[in-house]
Amino acid sequence: MIPYRLKRFLLSPLELHLLGALLALGACIPALFPEVCPEEAEEIIKLYAGWLLMGAFIASCAAMGIAGATHIIRLNNIKALGQLLRWAAVWGGAVLIFMLIAVAANVQPPPEAGDEHPIQTTDTLSPPHDPLTGPEALTIPISTEGTDADTVAEAPNLHKLEEEHEDLLRLYLERSPRWQGLQGDDAFFSKPGHPVMVPPTASGTPGLVHVGFRRLTEGAPLPEGYTVLKPGDAFPEAGENQRPLTDYALDLGRRHYLLLAWRGTAHAETMHRALNAAIAAADSRMHALAEHPTKESLERMLAGRESYAGSTPEIRLSEPPGQAGAYQAEIYANPGEAGTLLIYVRELESGRTLRLFTCTAHYSANEEELFRHNVPGDIPDWQRRVHEQASNLPQNAPVFTVGIGSDHRYFGAALEVWFKPTDAHRPPTQLLRRCYRVQFLDTAASAPAAKSEPIPEAAAS
Repeated sequence: MIPYRLKRFLLSPLELHLLGALLALGACIPALFPEVCPEEAEEIIKLYAGWLLMGAFIASCAAMGIAGATHIIRLNNIKALGQLLRWAAVWGGAVLIFMLIAVAANVQPPPEAGDEHPIQTTDTLSPPHDPLTGPEALTIPISTEGTDADTVAEAPNLHKLEEEHEDLLRLYLERSPRWQGLQGDDAFFSKPGHPVMVPPTASGTPGLVHVGFRRLTEGAPLPEGYTVLKPGDAFPEAGENQRPLTDYALDLGRRHYLLLAWRGTAHAETMHRALNAAIAAADSRMHALAEHPTKESLERMLAGRESYAGSTPEIRLSEPPGQAGAYQAEIYANPGEAGTLLIYVRELESGRTLRLFTCTAHYSANEEELFRHNVPGDIPDWQRRVHEQASNLPQNAPVFTVGIGSDHRYFGAALEVWFKPTDAHRPPTQLLRRCYRVQFLDTAASAPAAKSEPIPEAAAS
């Protein structure tokens, strides 16, 4: 018999099961969320976590066995069965909790066997300038032909939504991957993950209009460093006592401002035409919602066009201007059956896997139909942020990186798209592969960019 004083400090079998299940769940954290481990100690932490999980399970099984055997010896079979049911209930609940956490973690599968062979370095490298067609595309070409350079362009669709359907406009800006990572950030133009309007190049000098939205709450200050204008206002003129700033905030009427940051030639007319073209482009993309202000229209705008005519799978990779080292990609494929797309980013020289993304495959029986898949696909925003290993990526930015290293270090990378059927007995098949000249993310891009010099008086004339 165990002395009473000692027995007070011993756990009951049920308490041992609960403690073991909690320890086992805690030991799973390093495997499901490796970012919590220091990189230099990740392997040893996972090793000890594995031993802890196994030890907790074995100890719980032993406690159940001893308690059950004790009751059987005492010819109390009902209590013995109760011990078994308590043990099964505790560990069944632990398995259920583990499954829920694993679904939230969205753990990426390991590389398939046989995929690590070095890739031939003789492949043709393409620049990552392919145009994207989905609603997440950050590069938006604009035309300045016939655009006024004296007064600020009107924005009828944005103004209508702001005045009459402000809730829909706010909901769209909060949910759209193109806009949602920039709310409240006035220095968005210095970070990757925001839309860039690209006008035609003039006189060999490129120019870009960085665009973002800012929503002000009651009593919030206006964007610092911006000149606030309204549609139809005259652009500020350069004069002896007045120099126009290159950053503008277009007042849409109530709480929203369209922020415009010009980075290019210091020529007033060129800048004003580009800004007006950017306003028109942003406004035109709101036409469908302004004409039909419903939740259904909002969902269609957020989804964009999902399928296109074609039979040959395609991949498009884009590096938004002014956002060196940040990439967007779209896959166009139709595997014809349910399954998962595996998108590998491999270093061309060694074949080493740099990134691995997964997304559920869209498909149909029509062999002449291709479905758009965004990359990264179906990865929670919070998880994408921690795995990017780059703190200067805005929240929910629809971009990914290929690695961290020296700034502007260009190298060859292969993007491979594999299809993994739902039938686990069938091996994955490669759908397509393209090679690109890419670079690491320039971490200096997170620092606030210096504004362009004020427009010289002679240039504004």
